[in-house]
Amino acid sequence: MNSSELSNDMDGPGTVTWEEFVKDAKDLVRRSTEISDNWEFQGDKAEPGQAYLVRHAKLFIPQDHPLRDDDETTEIDKRDELLTTLREDPFEAPGETESPLIMEHHILWSISYSVPVLFFNAWKSDFPGINPITVEMARKLVSHEELNYSELSQAIHPILGTPFLQLHPCMTQELLQITAKSKNKLVSWLSFVGPAALNLHLPLEYYELTFIEDRKMADVIYKSDEDHTENLDTAICNTSEKCQ
Repeated sequence: MNSSELSNDMDGPGTVTWEEFVKDAKDLVRRSTEISDNWEFQGDKAEPGQAYLVRHAKLFIPQDHPLRDDDETTEIDKRDELLTTLREDPFEAPGETESPLIMEHHILWSISYSVPVLFFNAWKSDFPGINPITVEMARKLVSHEELNYSELSQAIHPILGTPFLQLHPCMTQELLQITAKSKNKLVSWLSFVGPAALNLHLPLEYYELTFIEDRKMADVIYKSDEDHTENLDTAICNTSEKCQ
């Protein structure tokens, strides 16, 4: 089955065709290059599901950050305040009380669901593969009161064949329906689910890619963070049974 046939079979409300995924991914990478945000599009773009977006980052963890605590049962207070203390600056040496954190995020296209899927990994080390972040550690950093997203698990990367943490795509169709008017569904979707993947946030420059032709209507898609949260909570409530 070729790319066109596969995309037509999977097309429908709340889905993204392979051609749409490739177009949105290329637009995201172009904007990333403009603002030096380090996203790349790798793999065979002519074969559905065989190319993916990837971003690598090195951060520094302060001494009082929850990721420094190896006790996975420890409760976290003031989660948002702690998350903002992660410092991403590859050109600056860490302070005496800081330790390195290497992160990588991958965005793939699911053949089964015809939606984007977010995979990620992180290591409390200077080198990938050493002292990895576990599912339990990653869950500690998800603000369930705001995001209410718990479908985080370990899965095998379908292209690389190695273990990653994954946000299950079972709720993605509803999120894509919320942002149906977006000119870049990939960016709209990532703005919702990114915070659940070690607090991945998109710079504001990406949101310009989602604007419809009449820019006065752009606020229909991105009016405020409060609207994001309200719409996301509604979508998750409607899909909670599907994820179980």
